[in-house]
Amino acid sequence: MTITKSEMKKVRGFAGLLNNVLNPLNENEHFLSKFSDTKVNILINAWNANFAALIIINEGKLRVESIPNKPKDDLNQEKIGWDAYVEMDTQTFLAFAMKRLSLLGLTKKVIARKVKLKGLFKLLILMKIMKLLG
Repeated sequence: MTITKSEMKKVRGFAGLLNNVLNPLNENEHFLSKFSDTKVNILINAWNANFAALIIINEGKLRVESIPNKPKDDLNQEKIGWDAYVEMDTQTFLAFAMKRLSLLGLTKKVIARKVKLKGLFKLLILMKIMKLLG
């Protein structure tokens, strides 16, 4: 099954969920002022879903794109151009986003290799975004 470009533009699956959660930040004045000079691409791959979510922050505007995560080679940094990468299952991400999983609990999962992180300093931007939602 091949995916056309028009289907890729539609935000679906895990990326659709993130889009619904993060999209109200575009109307938040505090978000706009805090991230007005930030350009970062964060890829979140929920390995048990069909699509990964690419969160693009460009000068105070946030958007989410869905990217098919199979085959996994399509998620490499050269093809997509991400600055930070997180790989975990959907339940772990939702538990962390809903503050049911602490930073210490997430660290334990990283040590146990249930969560993979790349670009740790850029991921701090994601933490700040989650804090604005709360």
